[in-house]
Amino acid sequence: MVHPQEVDIIVAGGGSAGCVVAGRLAYADPTLKVMLIEGGANNRDDPWVYRQVVSFLECSPTHSPAQTRYLREEHAERWNQRQGDVLHRHGGILPFAWEEEHCSLSNCQKPSNSETHEYDGPIAISNGGTITALAQDSLRASDALGVPFSDDIQDLNTSYASEIWAKYINRDTGRRSDAATAYLHSVMDTQTNLFLRTNARVSRVVFEGDKAVGVAYVPARNRGHAGQIVETIILERSGVGNAERLQKLNIKVVNDLPGVGEEYQDHYTTISSEIVFRVSNESATSDDFLRGDKEVQKEVFQEWALSPEKARLSSNAIDAGFKIRPTEAELKEMGPEFNELWDTYFKEKADKPVMFGVIVSGAYADHTLLPPGKFQYLEYPASHGRIHIHSTKPYVEPEFDSGLMNNKADFAPIRWSHKKTREVARRMDALRDELTSHHPRFHPASPAAAKDIDACRK
Repeated sequence: MVHPQEVDIIVAGGGSAGCVVAGRLAYADPTLKVMLIEGGANNRDDPWVYRQVVSFLECSPTHSPAQTRYLREEHAERWNQRQGDVLHRHGGILPFAWEEEHCSLSNCQKPSNSETHEYDGPIAISNGGTITALAQDSLRASDALGVPFSDDIQDLNTSYASEIWAKYINRDTGRRSDAATAYLHSVMDTQTNLFLRTNARVSRVVFEGDKAVGVAYVPARNRGHAGQIVETIILERSGVGNAERLQKLNIKVVNDLPGVGEEYQDHYTTISSEIVFRVSNESATSDDFLRGDKEVQKEVFQEWALSPEKARLSSNAIDAGFKIRPTEAELKEMGPEFNELWDTYFKEKADKPVMFGVIVSGAYADHTLLPPGKFQYLEYPASHGRIHIHSTKPYVEPEFDSGLMNNKADFAPIRWSHKKTREVARRMDALRDELTSHHPRFHPASPAAAKDIDACRK
């Protein structure tokens, strides 16, 4: 495709938001010329994107296909502060979710759950091709711990329950349902006003006075996609950000916005804490595939080619999970820092869980460092950080602070979360032991010390 030198709208970055904005604008008005510029490669018909176990390990312009819907109150409040109560006037955040969803979960068939899910959007949601026995085992263990099973904990209300985890996967084709396929490629197949430039890194926005008139970009030296990280970098190089910081880099200030680059929060699987357990050799996991077993990989790929709707590659192995909040008794043990956060941030928001955990039927870790066996891990989120440029050059890496563990209020819920996930795993029939290399270190004599078969043999 020949790219025009001038268009009406430029979208920098092909993450979920960028794909939705570019695709919907181009579709809504065929007279508009819209260009999306993305640092990564074109993902069209790329099996490393749409096959689940493979794509989970790939850095692509789409996100992990596990569905975790955002929370009604928190996001409504943030939007209302900025947009003048727009969400309350227009029925909350649900209408935005409805426009994207094509729900084919077993509990989402019309007319059930019609108030929380939709069926005609471009993003397919299902349980994936297979549900492992480990998932059912973990749900039983969660219930034994007092976390009840629910048909749907992605309803923006439930904060203490477990479920068969929903995924952004097309139930019929077995393909990952990504934003680029749903919103970009579908429009480009039928219209000529949407342009995609890949392997290009946007350096800055070009301003004439305080009016944005274009962008400057350079060839990408790698094919990674950085999402919200890139947004901050582009804004600061363009003169939008903390004036004092920009002036130190001799960048002309277009708009003094001190909040640019602050309050960074990444995706759960990027800043999660991983806890690996060994399960029985009879358990079905993705470990042999991830370990590079050629026979297993051949079998799994053939399975997907013949029946993708029920193949193992039509799932990301995240088959079950839960959302929880601490009880009153647990809060008393979590210290003053977290209790202060609880009172101001969680207490009156019954729809907001403190932690979520999922079982992954396989260890998404470096298998060269793991002994033979089958594994699963549970994960939970952490805190906020910041990112800022320290050079005007587009290839210089930014200053980055993930924010992990930089606030004492984080310590107690992380310890509590570790205990909860451990207690769930210990109640699973398939559990065999805990991998000490992927657990916190305790004194060997402590009852909290991880029990590892290989370590005991030594």
